[in-house]
Amino acid sequence: MNDIHFYKTIDPFGCFSNFSAHPVFVEEQSWRTSEHYFQAQKFVNAEIRHLIRMAETPMRAAQLGRSRDFPLRADWDEIKDDVMRSVVRWKVEQHADVREALISTGTSNIIEHTSNDSYWADGGDGSGLNMLGVILMEVRSALTVGELDEVAACVPSPPWVKYLEFGKGGPGDLGFRMGGGQDYMDEWHAWFVGMSNTNRLRYLKLFQVPSYWSDWLSSQQ
Repeated sequence: MNDIHFYKTIDPFGCFSNFSAHPVFVEEQSWRTSEHYFQAQKFVNAEIRHLIRMAETPMRAAQLGRSRDFPLRADWDEIKDDVMRSVVRWKVEQHADVREALISTGTSNIIEHTSNDSYWADGGDGSGLNMLGVILMEVRSALTVGELDEVAACVPSPPWVKYLEFGKGGPGDLGFRMGGGQDYMDEWHAWFVGMSNTNRLRYLKLFQVPSYWSDWLSSQQ
């Protein structure tokens, strides 16, 4: 069995990194990367979570999350693995290229290979726990037995995920329309209304329509 190593986003299988440019959409909020979401969950304070969500890069989000200038939530050690499981699963569900890369690994061991981390990665010498790799393999198993929602396979991201940089401006945002969003929205909508009612409902459950898009979407169905 071959081992598949990943770490830098520019390397083969770099999409497995939490720093990869794959936004996740959770409970009416878009997060630039899974790293942004994971680091923010370390804190109960809403202002700190927002500060991390708005960080310009995943590295900055990680720096803020690792800072002990902020009070860490008391149960973090107990919940951190489940937080990582959730965000990795959402990332895989919401991005076809990540799903395809994960499925392509077959039964190989997936290892985050770096000496910088002995919990989420392998510690560089194999002595680390490699928990991120373990979670990726768990999600891969769910994919292969069909436990992840089948409607997630090879579907386009909705415009509220694709154009998350426009925040809560919704479909009426001028920047959205001038930045290519209108063309994307027209193409996406044509695809969306062509689905069956059942798959449409499953798709909307997967991508969780934010309140600032719901009125427009209701008028288009």
